[in-house]
Amino acid sequence: MRIAIVGCGEVGTTYARALLETGGHDLVLVDPAPRAALADLVAEHDLTVHAGPGPWFNDVDAAWLCVAGDIAHEVLADARGSLPEGVQVLDLTTASPDDKRRSAALLAGGTYVDVVIMGAIAMGGAATPLLAAGPDAATATAELAAIGAPVRVLPEAGPGDAAALKLLRSILTKGIEALGVDCLAAAEALGVREQLPVVLADIDSGGLTPFVEAVVGTHPLHAERRRHEVHRAGQQLAALGRPSALVDAVEARFAATVATT
Repeated sequence: MRIAIVGCGEVGTTYARALLETGGHDLVLVDPAPRAALADLVAEHDLTVHAGPGPWFNDVDAAWLCVAGDIAHEVLADARGSLPEGVQVLDLTTASPDDKRRSAALLAGGTYVDVVIMGAIAMGGAATPLLAAGPDAATATAELAAIGAPVRVLPEAGPGDAAALKLLRSILTKGIEALGVDCLAAAEALGVREQLPVVLADIDSGGLTPFVEAVVGTHPLHAERRRHEVHRAGQQLAALGRPSALVDAVEARFAATVATT
């Protein structure tokens, strides 16, 4: 199978390497500014990296879009004229749901699948779980599954639906990440970094999803008390010389609930 990898940063290079290691694939690599990791892969397998779309797209069976989400639609629009009829486009970017639907509309003569990465490629590599949506998603993602990428296809879903769920997930995961930076830095400053896991053990044992469901379910009832607790946490950070706008925003969320209940 001839596959074009469009955008060969960490994601594109990870999947390109996995495809080459699996064998049976002919790759077309496209990246205007190849990084060192890609250069190593290219040298190892005697490949060529193209700066953009061109005649090398004419006979590809599939194109995996691995560019930044903000430019994904424009990149596909630019490449569309070089791609053959019936091509499978797997959009593995973090583009917005609306942009993914716009991209799908460009591909009247082919298959477009909205695929989102549900984790960190840097940690899980090609084995990082994926969520896919769109007509023929199960068939179009078969090559991903063959290289060890767990793909879950959303039933009766269209392009943009997987992206919407990914962005909802990002509210929680990126919020935890950002607050984690403030929390762990403060723990280091207080000299209690090694003890912090002890007070998080209940979340570890119960699981993140049950924890979120429990605190959201009890949020209206306990918002006032929790707001005061968050306020004191913010005061502690300020006393360390590390005031946190994030913690202030969390307190404001609780205050808004209190004002409406």
